[in-house]
Amino acid sequence: MATKPGFPATGIPPAPAPAAPSLRPGAAPATRPAQADRRALTVGRGIALSGGAISDCERLEVHGTVEVSLNHALELSIAESGVFRGEAEIEEADISGAFDGAITAKTRLVVRATGRLSGTIRCARLMVEEGAQVSGRIEMIPSGPGPAAIAPAAPDPFAAPAEPAFARG
Repeated sequence: MATKPGFPATGIPPAPAPAAPSLRPGAAPATRPAQADRRALTVGRGIALSGGAISDCERLEVHGTVEVSLNHALELSIAESGVFRGEAEIEEADISGAFDGAITAKTRLVVRATGRLSGTIRCARLMVEEGAQVSGRIEMIPSGPGPAAIAPAAPDPFAAPAEPAFARG
């Protein structure tokens, strides 16, 4: 199986790079990439966020503790020190810390070696590094825009062959 450029031979994408250090006082800010315009929320180490829901967040990065419902997000990243309890409906998730609850990853779910994932897990693609802990109910869902994108099923090699039309009386 061929792997994508920049991916290790295991096919699991490398862990995201840590955030860039902040500017020193008095330094002029550099031009920011278009990614800076994204709707992102970072919950820092030692911070707890609980109750309610987070919606329409493009990227949620968890270093502390979060107990919420996350809806319609693009990315969820849980650092080694991070804990997420609740429900999450996202496109992609990268878990190095702990997730406990119900998660739906419409595109990809990656559980790193230090990750602990438990609860109801629904995803299109699941990648688990050696050493990760995954427990609960796992359901694989189709990826793509909808049922029309799913290829027809291959014929069953164990099914009885169809009776030829000329054999009927």
